[in-house]
Amino acid sequence: MKHYSHIIRFAVLLMLVGVGFFAVRSLIVPDSFGIYGGYTYGYHRGDSDAEQAALPVVYQGSDKCLKCHEKQVGIWEKGRHKGVPCENCHGSWQAHNDNTTTTKNKMERDKSIEACLLCHGKLDARPQGFAQVAGIKEHLADKGQEFEQGMLCADCHDAHDPKP
Repeated sequence: MKHYSHIIRFAVLLMLVGVGFFAVRSLIVPDSFGIYGGYTYGYHRGDSDAEQAALPVVYQGSDKCLKCHEKQVGIWEKGRHKGVPCENCHGSWQAHNDNTTTTKNKMERDKSIEACLLCHGKLDARPQGFAQVAGIKEHLADKGQEFEQGMLCADCHDAHDPKP
C-alpha cells in the first residue's frame, strides 16, 4: 500500500479540481444558459431573447423610405437593385430619422468602391450573369478607360438603377 499513496493523492487532487471546476462554473454560468441547467437548446442563454427584443428597432426596411422618397424608390423598384434594401447602402432608417428631425442634413451613404465590391467583387460562386468585376482598375480597362484617383462606381452607374 506504501507504493500506491501517490496514486491516491493524485486521485483526490483530481476529484478536488473537478469539484472546484463545477462549483466555479455554477457561479459563473447564468441560470438561463441552455434553459435552466439543461442543454435543451445547446449553447444558448434564454434571457438573451428578451434582452434582444427590448433593444430599439433600428432597421426598418425599404417601405419606410417610400413616404419621403417616392421618386428614388420608384426608380429603385424598377431597377436591378430592387432586391437590395435601402439600408444596405444608406445606413439605418432610424439614424436618418434622428438626424433629419433636428438638423435636416442629408443621409450619409457609402459610395465607396469597397461598398460596391462587397456584392460585385469577382467570385466564382456567384451566378452567371451577375455583374462582377475583379477591381475598379480592371473594370475601367475593359471599358477602355483609365482609373483616376477619386473615381467611384457611382460616377458611371446610378446605384438605384445601375446599367451595365
